[in-house]
Amino acid sequence: MSDDNRFVFSGLDELREALRALPADLALEASGIVLDAGNAAADTVREVYEAHAITQHLADSVTVGAIQTGTYGAGAIVRVNDPIAWLFDNGSQARHYMTKRGAEHATGTMWGGTTPPTHIFAGTMARTRRAMYETLKDLLVRHGLAVSGDA
Repeated sequence: MSDDNRFVFSGLDELREALRALPADLALEASGIVLDAGNAAADTVREVYEAHAITQHLADSVTVGAIQTGTYGAGAIVRVNDPIAWLFDNGSQARHYMTKRGAEHATGTMWGGTTPPTHIFAGTMARTRRAMYETLKDLLVRHGLAVSGDA
């Protein structure tokens, strides 16, 4: 293999730069991988939201949008458009107060005080992004490019 067909990645910035330089046919395949990763991440988040929900509102607020980042680049944006999502993912500390009649009242705690918050959104995005980079790396190798290092 000639040196013209060799990329050496020492980090994420190099991977992104090499992906931006892909020929159009590889960019199209890479775009599909990116969008599939965004949809997979959204599906995972929705499943967790649905398992803990009384209504579908939180799960229904998860959206995926494809974005064009140049001639040979693409991206996907996964969003949760519900203000309660942050509390669901991160939890809330308990707050205690006394009612006017002298009874103790506790509110604010999530997950029963025994289970840690899910951090489902950020964790899912990180895991999915890592898997997506591996799939993109495999794409480059499959098309005859030498890839070394991890993103």
